[in-house]
Amino acid sequence: MPNGECPGPRGTDQTMAKDEKKKDKKKSVSMSRYKSVLTGPVGTKEPRFLHDLPLDNVVGALIALAGEVYILRDRVQTLEAVLTEAKTIAPDAVENFKESPDKDKARNEDAKKFVNRVLRELHRSDVPVSKIGRKAREMV
Repeated sequence: MPNGECPGPRGTDQTMAKDEKKKDKKKSVSMSRYKSVLTGPVGTKEPRFLHDLPLDNVVGALIALAGEVYILRDRVQTLEAVLTEAKTIAPDAVENFKESPDKDKARNEDAKKFVNRVLRELHRSDVPVSKIGRKAREMV
């Protein structure tokens, strides 16, 4: 300490300044709704999107997604009914449809890619797929 001073008791200007910094830091964290919002590049770990998200929100999102899927199912059934009534397709045309082996293989590959793309997040590592250079990290 300058001039041989000892740190004062709690409540001095120096201690109060530290307390204000802590309050500002807490305030900035609480100002964003979720801590998962990225404020810079991914550094040493991949972001965790749900660590601060209430489970009710996740369930709500799943329910909304299920509703959207049902709407798509309903519309496909309606299209099939309209096409059947217009005698554009036979009533069992979709169920009895046979694709060529090449198209069937391509459709199966597309389904695998889709499932992997959607479900890989469930077992994603927190290790980033790329590294940020030291100089770039210092810039942020």
